[in-house]
Amino acid sequence: MNIPRIQIQQGYSKIGLETTRGQYSIEQPKPELTIMQEPGRLELSTEKSSLEIDSRKAWSALGMARFAEITDRIAQNALRISYQNIGNIASDGDRMMQIQQKERAFGEIARDKVFQEFPIEICGDPGYDNVDITYTPSRLSTNYTPGSVTFDVKTSKPVVDYYPGKVNPYLIQKNYIFMSSTGQSLDAVV
Repeated sequence: MNIPRIQIQQGYSKIGLETTRGQYSIEQPKPELTIMQEPGRLELSTEKSSLEIDSRKAWSALGMARFAEITDRIAQNALRISYQNIGNIASDGDRMMQIQQKERAFGEIARDKVFQEFPIEICGDPGYDNVDITYTPSRLSTNYTPGSVTFDVKTSKPVVDYYPGKVNPYLIQKNYIFMSSTGQSLDAVV
């Protein structure tokens, strides 16, 4: 028996998409930088150095001392000589008092006194370090005040441009249902 058959074919719709990507354009303007610098300040101050040379001892050793120093030396030597003379007079008196000894004390003393010298030293003591040198170095004072640096930065926002993409859909194939029958046609009511 030949049974009729129904054939059904179905096709789905096909959609095509044509796309263009979106694009970004980003620009960053350069920042503006302003630098201001205040110079540092250096202050220097000095005191004068001093050199003192005292050559009085050297001149005194050469016999060319100041007048006040020479008179002072003469006075000191005269005092020493007078003390020495007082001692000599006392010892000469003791010698003359000893009459029991057969000595010519008066004549010898008189002869010694005639030729006796009393040296007075008016020169100072000689020495290799008779010149006194005093040097006072100068002092240096420094005061530094550092300068300041000021930065002023002006930044700009980035410039952003966006170009959106495009989507173009199109239909490649429509959907369909196709029915067909094969075999005998059957009309029956059951």
